Amino acid sequence: MRIVFIGAVDFSRHCLLEIIKHSGHIVGVITLERRFAAFNSDFADLSEVAEAHRIPTYKIHKVADPDVIALLRSLMPDIIFVFGWSQLLPRDILEIPPKGCIGTHPALLPRNRGRHPLIWALVEGLQESGMTFFYIDEGADSGDILWQKAFPITLEDDAGTLYQKIKDLASEAIPVFLDQFKRGTAPRIPQDHSQATYWRKRGEKDGEIHWSASGLGTYNLVRALTHPYVGAHTYWGDHKIIIWKSRLEETPGDLRGHGIKPGTVVERGPDGLRVSTGDGSLTLLDFNVDGNAEVPVGVVLGRD
Repeated sequence: MRIVFIGAVDFSRHCLLEIIKHSGHIVGVITLERRFAAFNSDFADLSEVAEAHRIPTYKIHKVADPDVIALLRSLMPDIIFVFGWSQLLPRDILEIPPKGCIGTHPALLPRNRGRHPLIWALVEGLQESGMTFFYIDEGADSGDILWQKAFPITLEDDAGTLYQKIKDLASEAIPVFLDQFKRGTAPRIPQDHSQATYWRKRGEKDGEIHWSASGLGTYNLVRALTHPYVGAHTYWGDHKIIIWKSRLEETPGDLRGHGIKPGTVVERGPDGLRVSTGDGSLTLLDFNVDGNAEVPVGVVLGRD
């Protein structure tokens, strides 16, 4: 079975290594040129893995370019795996491999289609999500399901731990469906489109902390945007502060009753800064300040 692999992030590299480990016959790897990957905070150069295993690598800009489509046809794939790739595939590519094009979505389709599902799951405080491998069609995450499994989300999870969970599930799934495709037994389970929900695309403003919100909501935003993503952020005057880790204080209480405005740095402790929120306080455990400036007690963070 001839496989073409398309991807450009750390998850892609993990899946590529798993396919190689399980003797998948990869005839070409399509990936992004680094200069076109600035929007991928978890970008990975797949050429290093491919070249180490003597697999031809093709660095591209847009998968829908006519020369890329011609290249894919020339590789004569039986199947195309598209793992960790944000560009939509045109019909001309979807029609090339007889076994189909397979994508991934870190959610339990048909729920939570769309952009940034791991981030949204944490921002919204979900207690469960999942990993889905599916047949790509011309819709948005709407194709038949190949493999799917749920995973729990705890209050201690963050973007990094969820990223590892989807890697672990990919390691579980890949040998299963590689064997199924070789045997001609790969399932196609239609999605119930009436149950579909959608996440919208997030932008930089979505990562800005509004200290008048609840402590839990702010904690969720911080853990959703930590590594491998860009971090939640706030401001102190002209200084931008990137926050990677925080802790909810055990004793909530609205400090506004004591004349303390949300966003106020109320204490500098041994492990970080305690900042007032809309219903209590949050301690910033890991953060970076522009210019490495020291944030003093008493200042008010944010632009609310």
